[in-house]
Amino acid sequence: MQNISQFISNNLFHHRDLSGYFEPVLQVFKPAWRSGFFRAQVKGIRILSENALKITLKPERKWPLHIAGQHISLTIEQQGRLISRVFTIASSAKKLKETGLFDLVIRTHDEGNFTPYLGELALNSWVNISNPMGEFIFDEQSNHTTFLAGGSGITPFIAMLDDLQENTQKHIHLLYYAKPNAHLMVDVLEKLLTRLPNFSFELLNRSEHGSFTKYVSVEHTDELLVCGPEEMFVEAEKFCKSRQIPIRAEHFQAIKPTKPLNEAARFTVKLNHGDLEISNRDSLLSEFQSHNKPVTYGCGMGICHQCQCVKKKGIVKDMRDGRLSDNSEELIQLCVSQAVTDLELEL
Repeated sequence: MQNISQFISNNLFHHRDLSGYFEPVLQVFKPAWRSGFFRAQVKGIRILSENALKITLKPERKWPLHIAGQHISLTIEQQGRLISRVFTIASSAKKLKETGLFDLVIRTHDEGNFTPYLGELALNSWVNISNPMGEFIFDEQSNHTTFLAGGSGITPFIAMLDDLQENTQKHIHLLYYAKPNAHLMVDVLEKLLTRLPNFSFELLNRSEHGSFTKYVSVEHTDELLVCGPEEMFVEAEKFCKSRQIPIRAEHFQAIKPTKPLNEAARFTVKLNHGDLEISNRDSLLSEFQSHNKPVTYGCGMGICHQCQCVKKKGIVKDMRDGRLSDNSEELIQLCVSQAVTDLELEL
């Protein structure tokens, strides 16, 4: 029966399931409801600094319990378009169990395509979230662990520490790099000091303290966990290799277009089932159709969202206003998106 239902959905209604076809009707009763996503209600927005805020969300009951260190894709609607970004959950699974809430701590960028709108979210409004994702989690077997965080990379470590029991015997030392006076959630770290007797941390900045390597106790580090920018990961990987210390990391890297936007170019799109070479002169939808790739679509003008898919990596240009996405995971609409770099898509 499931195969028959899927066949009918794909061929008659042009959706992966019937619920997607009736999405506009369902949204009348459930605001922000979308097929294939979870809903979450905005329960708090707190300004942490000039360019950082904390959003507290209440997910619907069927949302799976996350593991500290995992991330989600957050989707909001802005000016009729769906935009998504990936953020690490900044609170423990314990908090979610006890309160039904979880936190995201987010650096905002005035010129960004997503974060400037987060402060405009109304209390009790609805957003969409994905399943918890990622394998950057704390190893319960490690007795002496060093955490290395850069900027907003502090968030998974806050969640990991908060999930530890008060009587834990694990020794954890956190090295936290940020610009002077720009460290996030220091009050939370100080509270963790009183609850976790074997936890310690240092607030560092590159200009004053230099490399993290002189603050790592090799004798008391069974594993190094790193979350921060690409250059921090590269340095940490080299250090751990020379000292034979296990390392696990989450790192973020900015990717910029390699060719002028008005110059004809061809790029590779990595799809669920193989790669495809496309031009940057037409929409992704038109390119897929010219290659006879089956794809769901509707209006072809960016209104109905039927051709939306998940961009895992790469940069696209919105043909309506010329705005560029960033390199992170997000929802895009094939009919109004052009490739600017190589892409990885999930149709």
